[in-house]
Amino acid sequence: MPSSTPPTSHRREAFAALVAVGLLAGPVWIPSLHLDDPTYQYERVRVTVEGSGVAVANTSAAPPRTMVSDEIACSGYSSRVCAFERRLARNHTVLTEVYASSPGERTDTFAAGPDRYDYVLIDDTIYETTTLANRSRVYVVADGTVYQKGEAPEGVPTSGDLYRNELSLRRVSPATALADVSRDPETVPAPIGRAAETGSGVAHHRLDVPQTPIRTEDGTYYRVYLADWRGPILESGWIETLLVLGAPMAGLFVLFRLRRRVSVTYVGPPDGSQRDDPES
Repeated sequence: MPSSTPPTSHRREAFAALVAVGLLAGPVWIPSLHLDDPTYQYERVRVTVEGSGVAVANTSAAPPRTMVSDEIACSGYSSRVCAFERRLARNHTVLTEVYASSPGERTDTFAAGPDRYDYVLIDDTIYETTTLANRSRVYVVADGTVYQKGEAPEGVPTSGDLYRNELSLRRVSPATALADVSRDPETVPAPIGRAAETGSGVAHHRLDVPQTPIRTEDGTYYRVYLADWRGPILESGWIETLLVLGAPMAGLFVLFRLRRRVSVTYVGPPDGSQRDDPES
């Protein structure tokens, strides 16, 4: 005899079975909700080449004092170092107490301060930091003291010729500088790379955002920044632990209730009513 259970009852039971399976899998998917973790939202702002310099395309979209790169000095706000580099940009040089064994210009400069940078943005123009070992000033070392060549004491052994390093700047292509200081998305944390590629990235712990542009696959440059922060939905971690432990128990309870409601109905001819095969 066909079952008289309404179709809606079957649908309810199937839905309850799915709920039970989901609850049994609670220890897997509940932690992925990060209910007791804060949420950090990262976004991007484009960096472009403008004339002979580089700049953030939309400064109003980025946090105040956002610089293009920490490897490009004076690219976000003025500081004491900018006054120093501006003097160099006006064709001045600054003598140092460092000497080279051969004359010429070099870009592998020693740091002028605690923060190393390779480029400077002065008056909307990009410069590369250089040192110039000037051949017009030749020095020697005699008895541990540096003398200009020809002025060392007579009879004292001297070193070979030395050239005093002068700090200087050299104009460079802004596109070259921007490419040099930028990073690829694969070299940064995944949420930071996702923000650079798509415009938004989410993490559940604070990340160290590179203070320099990220170059996307299409060759566009973006600075990523922390746009928003939200506290955890659950202030206490023990509540999530309770959910993780309680979900499987609730799933077992639902399955137990379903088991008591399941019945097997035989559908077929009544016993003894099966007809014999017809005679041939």
